[in-house]
Amino acid sequence: RTKLVEHTIASVEGYRAHSARYLASGVICANYERPQKDTRLPDQVGTAIVGINPILEHDVTGLSNLVVEGTYLSEHDETGVMLGSQLLEQYAGSSPEAGGTPDTTGSLENVFPGSKVRITIGDVVGTYTVVGIVEGKVGENSRRVFMNGGHLRKILGGSIDKKDEIAIDLMPTTPVDRYVATLYAAGMGEYATVESAQDSQGQFLDDITQTFDLLGTGIGFIGIVVAAITVFIMVFIVALNRQKQIGILKGIGINRLAIESSYVFLSILYALVGISLGLLVLYFVITPYITEHPIDFPFADGVLVAPWNDTFVRSLILVVTTLFAGYIPARMIVQKNTINAILGR
Repeated sequence: RTKLVEHTIASVEGYRAHSARYLASGVICANYERPQKDTRLPDQVGTAIVGINPILEHDVTGLSNLVVEGTYLSEHDETGVMLGSQLLEQYAGSSPEAGGTPDTTGSLENVFPGSKVRITIGDVVGTYTVVGIVEGKVGENSRRVFMNGGHLRKILGGSIDKKDEIAIDLMPTTPVDRYVATLYAAGMGEYATVESAQDSQGQFLDDITQTFDLLGTGIGFIGIVVAAITVFIMVFIVALNRQKQIGILKGIGINRLAIESSYVFLSILYALVGISLGLLVLYFVITPYITEHPIDFPFADGVLVAPWNDTFVRSLILVVTTLFAGYIPARMIVQKNTINAILGR
């Protein structure tokens, strides 16, 4: 079925590449050569062992970019492994304690690139060299051991080439939801769980995303209020300084609506100029910069998302708000007595 799944995902429009992985549970033990006291636990943790094709994994997921110490796993290296950073004391900040049962959720002491570790997978025990440390924002990857996929398949002894995970990379213009729906329509739901990156990130990141959406909406509302007040003050000052001219225009028969409309158009001009400058800065300065230098959150890399449709709606709201902000002070000045306005009283 693995070959059928791989053939199907590669045949759907929008596909670019994929990387298949083998999974196994195991126990990794460090510092096994030092004398062990009776009161001390073995320095070991239980974890997931992931067999990868290093070249495909780099091409699809960019795993090599997450190596913070040492080097990336080479294609034919069957004695090297990469450890997730949360398996190590210097990153996780904890270590096994004396007494009790072996630590299966903690971290290993004094393990660095070049260290030897012993990994037990089922009944097979092997000694490996740590070639690199992987630190990712996804906690699952930070508690995994990565080794060559062909070597892990030999350990598992499976005569059938059964992959446990497949990471898929799509073309930039391919809608992810449509691709997932196509796989389900092709019957992939019978063999596997198909998820987009957003679906697999868990409830925590969904809650974070909703929180930032609420913050963005709140900050946007405050910005619109501040902009309306600013335009109100500007138009009021302009109209107040020109009340004599407004009185003369009323005296010679110019319609009040025409005078008020001129100040409304002035406020709209202020809004359009401000919006245009804001769009230029947003899409040609801020967004490219943050895309190139993402915000380093502990749980993910933050980038700025500003869809054109949302920006257009907020810009339209700002224009409408500014229209009323310009109309109100203009009407206040125009309604003044014509003689008093001409005399500046």
